[in-house]
Amino acid sequence: MSTFKALLQREYWEHRGAFLKTPLIIGIVMGITLLLIYFFTDRVDLVMNSGQLSELGSKSLSAIDPKNIKLGLDAFMLFTAYIYHFILFIIVFFFLLGSLYDDRKDGSILFWKSLPVSDTQTVLSKLITATIVAPLIFTVGLILSHILIFMLLSGILLLNGINPFSFIWANINFISNWGAFIIGCFIQSLWALPIYGWLLFSSSFSKRRPFLLAIFAPLTVAFAWYWYVAFTNFDVIQAGLFKTILFLFSKAASPFTSGISFSADEIDFDPRDQSGLEVIYSMINGLSNTSLYYGLIFAVIAVAVAIYVRRFRNTT
Repeated sequence: MSTFKALLQREYWEHRGAFLKTPLIIGIVMGITLLLIYFFTDRVDLVMNSGQLSELGSKSLSAIDPKNIKLGLDAFMLFTAYIYHFILFIIVFFFLLGSLYDDRKDGSILFWKSLPVSDTQTVLSKLITATIVAPLIFTVGLILSHILIFMLLSGILLLNGINPFSFIWANINFISNWGAFIIGCFIQSLWALPIYGWLLFSSSFSKRRPFLLAIFAPLTVAFAWYWYVAFTNFDVIQAGLFKTILFLFSKAASPFTSGISFSADEIDFDPRDQSGLEVIYSMINGLSNTSLYYGLIFAVIAVAVAIYVRRFRNTT
């Protein structure tokens, strides 16, 4: 157990810039953007309207229905969660893509294989880092970012004579929104396991440029299969290549879409009903999709093959 913990610590220290700094940078950028919007809007209003619009805005804010305030805050927190989920998927994608290839490229694989660490532990440590460690770090980053944004917004409200505690803090659903994010991270990992397994296989198998194998190999197979179906069974053409790819990556990159139909005739999505709890229920309902379990079987096979290949491939 201590060996596996050391492997996880190794992955964190080697990639802490991507896992730790990225969510913090996103929060800082959002905070700076909020300040720029505030000061820029105030300056333009002063030049064009002699400050009348700002005075009108401060008076009208205090009269907003608390339900609408809660709706706006929930929408903001869920929207930022979308951003964090998408960026997390991108970071994990490239992390896994180079996870086993980089060791062979720089020759450090020979050092790691000289230690009492099995290839199974090495591969699984990278998978656990992608599915558990990185999402937990991003969750902390999202929480800190939200707190920073709300503190800056509180300062802006104080400057305009509005009580931020009754306007903001009393209307924030911290538990449900942050809970939706962390649950979404793990559900995202489940949906993305086939992709993660394929990336590990590509990283362990490729002699050069694992990106080409990871991306163009499945695209080539899907393209060939699409045209085979097009010329042999015209009733299945409507499934489409791009719709399949969109479904796979949308489930992996944004777990909030779990349980929401992609059919134009079946979509039932009302933003007013999408608080943190509703999103959690939607994601959990998406776990009943049989495609998820077929993907898990593929992921197990891909990871097993990646372990086998790493065992016998020491250099590029």
